[in-house]
Amino acid sequence: MDLLDELETLANAASLSEDTATEPDASRWQTLFGSSEAEAIQRLEEYRADFARQQTLATARESIESHQQLTTDHNLQENEHQFSPAINNNTYIVQLAGPLVSPSTIQTAANLPSPPQIHTGQSEHGTSTFCEIDGPDRAALLCWTSKHHPSYRPTIVRLTRAKKDLSPISIAPTLGVDATLPQYRLQDERDTPRPAQAEYPVWYFFCGTLGDPGVLKHHLDVEDEPELIPAHVTGGGLWTWGAKYRAIVDAEPDARVDGWAFLVQSEEQEDALRFYEKEKYEVVRCRIFMDRDGGEDEVNGLISRFNGAKGELD
Repeated sequence: MDLLDELETLANAASLSEDTATEPDASRWQTLFGSSEAEAIQRLEEYRADFARQQTLATARESIESHQQLTTDHNLQENEHQFSPAINNNTYIVQLAGPLVSPSTIQTAANLPSPPQIHTGQSEHGTSTFCEIDGPDRAALLCWTSKHHPSYRPTIVRLTRAKKDLSPISIAPTLGVDATLPQYRLQDERDTPRPAQAEYPVWYFFCGTLGDPGVLKHHLDVEDEPELIPAHVTGGGLWTWGAKYRAIVDAEPDARVDGWAFLVQSEEQEDALRFYEKEKYEVVRCRIFMDRDGGEDEVNGLISRFNGAKGELD
């Protein structure tokens, strides 16, 4: 699934969702959880704006009617907020509607240094436009709307794709490297770390199912079988999570992981890979060593590093 497919799904979900918290709803949550009115409304909005949950659990939602079930669902989500180390690393899209009319409005409301990236999704109800924000931006945006437009509930949806936030002024994040250490700092502030955030084509390293040409072809939706080159990276260790998924984590500089290198041609192809990996992974820089023509080529590339809790690894 690529970004446009995801946006189409979310646009449909957004158009069908009742995201406005009524006064009885808010009062009920205040009684159940001891929240203030503003906090109760915010928590209800967050609960109802999780459209991925609405679609996946569409049948189950019909039975969520009692106070007991509502309490259980709320407490489960509270536990996720308390124990997930990546909670602030999530990526969201907010629909441009109501007082949030443009990217510049989002920029002002969330106190961003620049207008956020914009995406458009199609649904049977028309075109919906979204801006991409992160966890802290989302919190700031909800605070702003609660203060300046208390009756408005913005449509905010979490994107389940691998995070990618490459620094333009340092090599962070890089597999197996603490970019804050002096030996890893750029020698000249005019240097540009590679790959850049929006650099294409760009080399990627795979060591799991994406190393299967058939699987990669399917997820990229291309006609020709992708060319995969035997390769390895250093500074990473290979684990598993969920008893079956491969997970690369930071390791000693001489630690080696074998796999394949693939040249990603465009942002669209990269989005397809990021949605495949989902939010349990983060795209980081790495050095890829490719074996071809009897020699070894070394290139700057990218890899999906595990972004979950250490306790989840097997």
